[in-house]
Amino acid sequence: MSAEPAQDETIRAFISIHVAPALLDDLEKAQRRLGFDGVRWMRREQIHLTLKFLGDIPASVLGDLEAAVKRACQGVKPLRLTLEGLGCFPNPRHPSVVWVGVGGDLAVLLDLQAAVEKETAVFAEKNENREFHPHLTIGRVKSVPFRELARLGGQIQAAQVGALGEWTAQEVHLMRSELLREGAKHTVLGSVRLE
Repeated sequence: MSAEPAQDETIRAFISIHVAPALLDDLEKAQRRLGFDGVRWMRREQIHLTLKFLGDIPASVLGDLEAAVKRACQGVKPLRLTLEGLGCFPNPRHPSVVWVGVGGDLAVLLDLQAAVEKETAVFAEKNENREFHPHLTIGRVKSVPFRELARLGGQIQAAQVGALGEWTAQEVHLMRSELLREGAKHTVLGSVRLE
């Protein structure tokens, strides 16, 4: 593993799949084109497909956690994934997150995410009860008056980004997230190759 934290340290961690750089270029163009008022757009180095958010974990468990991710990925071949569609969470009346959808080998992706969820549940600060919806968070709603939220949600629903392209996901990454004034900084702690 790289970027080893001190054993007594607590780190904020998640498990993700990276997006091909060419598609990140296309996402940046889409963000500029959309240009919604009150949305803080994610920087390209912050955009990823999250399989599981773990929260704060002791650095001392990283070896065991990486082994759990390897077990979850065992027998999974590289995935062909696509970017398509635009939406918002939790709903258009009260948007807080702007996302681009992920398609392609969805059955395999859903199985992989379920395996990651199962193998790493013991390490998570709290486990998700919501259904997994593959997406990339590309923006967060900030400083929008409450009465304007539904209008913004309508704009997001009406906007079109079309199919942005596809990539082959060949690795699953164990990531560290550090919350800084300029936004989250993500560092790869370990990677598991899909084969």
